Amino acid sequence: MSACDAASPATCASCVHRADDRALLERRIAGLASFGSAYGASVGESRLCLLHDVLVMPRDRCASFERRAASAHP
Repeated sequence: MSACDAASPATCASCVHRADDRALLERRIAGLASFGSAYGASVGESRLCLLHDVLVMPRDRCASFERRAASAHP
């Protein structure tokens, strides 16, 4: 884990339960495409919490936070 990862706040943006895959979001929320798709402004920065099955914003928090493993970026 890098110093940057260790210093990141305990928010949904760095939680293992937050699904960053917008295609998954479209598959899990029936009718989302009628609002323009998960790739448009109807979703914005929100993503799906796989634990609670709700949309969350990057700065949201909850007691079930689990830090995402550091990504292997060169």
